[in-house]
Amino acid sequence: DDPTPQKTYIGAIQEDMTLAPLSAWTKEPAFGNSIEFVVDEEDRWMKELEFDNVIIERLLSEDLFSYGSRQVGGGKGLGNPHGEESELVYYIENEVLEAKGVEIPIKPELEIMW
Repeated sequence: DDPTPQKTYIGAIQEDMTLAPLSAWTKEPAFGNSIEFVVDEEDRWMKELEFDNVIIERLLSEDLFSYGSRQVGGGKGLGNPHGEESELVYYIENEVLEAKGVEIPIKPELEIMW
């Protein structure tokens, strides 16, 4: 037995049916007491996310989270001329995360400044 306690993280099933970990750029609430999460593409294919390495402890019911989208590439401009490139943003109530003991990876570089 491994005496190291396992950490709990939050993830989302993607369109290609893979599990992606979610990261936040701050623990500051966005709406109400919700934390904003996105998928960091750098984390998508970690060895830790291979099928035999993941234990899904629970699924969140639909009333505990919501989602939207944000433009990538700085909005409209050279990197996204028509503004059609976007990514999902997941909003999860902080109380849910705390109650379930979820670790929140904080990556300030994921914030998009306009």
